Amino acid sequence: MPAPDSSVPELVAEIRADIARAGGHITFARFMELALYQPQFGYYTGGAARIGRHGDFFTSVSVGPLFGRILAGFFRKLRAASGAADFAVWEFGGRGGELRADALAVAPDLPWHIVEAGAPLPGAMTGCVFSNELLDALPVHRVQVQGGAWREVFVAATAAGFAEELAPLSDPRLAEALADLPVAQMEGYRTEINLRAQEWLAQVAARLRRGWVLTFDYGLARDEYFAPHRRAGHLQCYRRHVRHGDPFLDIGAQDLTAHVDFSALMACGRAQGLETVRFCAQGEFLLDEGAEVVREIIERDAGKYSPERNAIHQLVHPAHMGRAFQVLLQRKGGESAALTH
Repeated sequence: MPAPDSSVPELVAEIRADIARAGGHITFARFMELALYQPQFGYYTGGAARIGRHGDFFTSVSVGPLFGRILAGFFRKLRAASGAADFAVWEFGGRGGELRADALAVAPDLPWHIVEAGAPLPGAMTGCVFSNELLDALPVHRVQVQGGAWREVFVAATAAGFAEELAPLSDPRLAEALADLPVAQMEGYRTEINLRAQEWLAQVAARLRRGWVLTFDYGLARDEYFAPHRRAGHLQCYRRHVRHGDPFLDIGAQDLTAHVDFSALMACGRAQGLETVRFCAQGEFLLDEGAEVVREIIERDAGKYSPERNAIHQLVHPAHMGRAFQVLLQRKGGESAALTH
């Protein structure tokens, strides 16, 4: 017997009211925004613990302090390369400051600012803008090929809950993002476009005087993102570490996420004056930047159980987080190119 739906009633009522105000349906992006970020009852804003063994998902930070320890060394390297007296780390979506605490435990001299989701952006920044699993939780537009043309997935209210409707695209930027795909060969194909991620990057680039943007997230390059075998799209729902594909269950009590199109981020960055320095899997990045730390742990703990050795395995092994997460490093200004590998 399936588990009873545990949607938050007040949030469901808010979404229904929003649909009524909009005249009968809203974009999936709007539905996702309300489900995750409605101020009182949204999944991320409602106050419940979401991360870790007793939550709904794990992050690289929840594995332990090793992730922060390696990043602290990398941020120190960036600061040395920049030579800027006002270099700082600007972490977007800090989720309580756990990563900052892990990093500052080994690098207390690093200036570190946290900008939570929904907070006003700083007026100007120098240093490194960092995010971990921020962009995959931003609201996405869902689209599908019907009758040889792209249509957008909207959400309508029903007596029993919510249902999808296909209608013309709501934003011309969606057509631009899809223009080079062979739509005539893609009947029924569904995917997601994250306009909000590109808007965020453009806003960050405008405020970054010089420095870097370092992004860790679930995602793919464009060729793989729109590959034929991805015809069901990238939206995933998580509830108590169980993944499924129904966003209309457990509204406000389950996570909604979609893989990031990193090629779109790189193109957006170039348009905003950000040069791509590196794009690689998380495992490769952490093994490069944390080589000395990893070697020390492996040699010290050889032949015995070690939480830190287990953390290495979780963070870098391709079967765990090592391949699923990608890392994009972009640069604005004339900092040293010696950071590339």
